[in-house]
Amino acid sequence: MTFYLLRAKLDHEFMKALVQRPEDRMVATTRLLKGIGGRLHYYFFCFGEYDIVLIYELPDDISSASLSMVLTSSGSVTEVETTPLLTTEEAAAAMSRACDAMGIYQKPGWAEKSAR
Repeated sequence: MTFYLLRAKLDHEFMKALVQRPEDRMVATTRLLKGIGGRLHYYFFCFGEYDIVLIYELPDDISSASLSMVLTSSGSVTEVETTPLLTTEEAAAAMSRACDAMGIYQKPGWAEKSAR
């Protein structure tokens, strides 16, 4: 399972409905994530550029893309930004792989300079 961070803006009408009739959106979101094979860890309301922040797990990027599609196609969310997250163990594995690959990549023009 992969962890994701999702930030989204809520539609004006959706926010108006929540203000008029407050409800715990974590319940519906938990059900949605379970339905596509995932698990919701956190659901935060926030202020600033985005209205909500979710931290969740899903099996893969396709599942996470489907979550974004469901939210935006419902009309309740106007913008979604999803960021895959790495655990510290996954990040360490990526660092190790990067270390092994050092020296393979050459920046543009580097090969020409070394050939001179």
